[in-house]
Amino acid sequence: MSDAFIFPGQGSQKLGMAAAFINGFKSGMEVMEEIEEAISFKISKLIAEGPIEELTKTENAQPAIFSVGMSCVSILEKEYGYNIANNCKYVAGHSLGEYTALCVAGVFSVLDAAKIIKKRGELMSESCPDNLEYSMMALIGVCAMEIEELVKPYQSGRNICVIANDNSLSQVVISGEKNTVKIVVERAKELGATKAIELNTSGPFHSPLMAKAAIELDSFISNNVTIHNFRVPIIMNSSAELLNSSKEIHNYLIRQMTGRVRWRETIDFLRKDSEINRIIEIAPGKVLSSMIKRSHPEVNVLNLETVSQIEEFIKIGQV
Repeated sequence: MSDAFIFPGQGSQKLGMAAAFINGFKSGMEVMEEIEEAISFKISKLIAEGPIEELTKTENAQPAIFSVGMSCVSILEKEYGYNIANNCKYVAGHSLGEYTALCVAGVFSVLDAAKIIKKRGELMSESCPDNLEYSMMALIGVCAMEIEELVKPYQSGRNICVIANDNSLSQVVISGEKNTVKIVVERAKELGATKAIELNTSGPFHSPLMAKAAIELDSFISNNVTIHNFRVPIIMNSSAELLNSSKEIHNYLIRQMTGRVRWRETIDFLRKDSEINRIIEIAPGKVLSSMIKRSHPEVNVLNLETVSQIEEFIKIGQV
């Protein structure tokens, strides 16, 4: 039996989230220091001391979440002897988390992944078109198929509204021009949406309005990082399918900037593999694992964000 690791995206950040992995663990601290050197910023200080308003900014939240995830993975491997290549059959990450998954899979070095994430966060934060108000809304109680018809008229032009995240059969995130998003929200309520939650984001992520940011990220990746072969298979956001070749990585990451995160399909892929015994969400938080528990209570899903949880995870694995 095998494990599958999943990694959260933006929104999982919280003050103090790195403490469990850098206090008393040399390997965790070393990863944090490597990332801080790559991004020329003391991200551990911001995580520890805040303010939360600064930590929540896209350009800060993304490297912060990545640094916590990679510190946890480093501790699992170096302090507790967990061999990811031998024990983990798949990795996947939600939006930003896909970069953590790619780093764990060996496609990017920690240094290169941190550089990309810093640039990605900056581009996403700055990318909202001039004189255009935007919004991202999580719709609860409806599925992507129901929303698909509602957003169909708004796929191009300025009045854009698209499905950004297909998270589960009862949660969909839409993204786009603010007034158009409002129209879709009202129609979604008529279809049975029980709640609409506006997300605190700095741009209309995973929509065509990110095209400029995608072009600039494309150039940055081409000129600044090295792509390696993967040691663990990874399921990609934009396809919900396994990556076949590391040569495809570049295109997948650019598609992810403007395209849909197919998370529901990703979890379905993992659920249908009889060899997967556990799905483990790596820190910070438990957004993804909680979502899986609500949709699929039969799935053995864990989250690791404390030392005691890591120790219990290792102990169970050795039984």
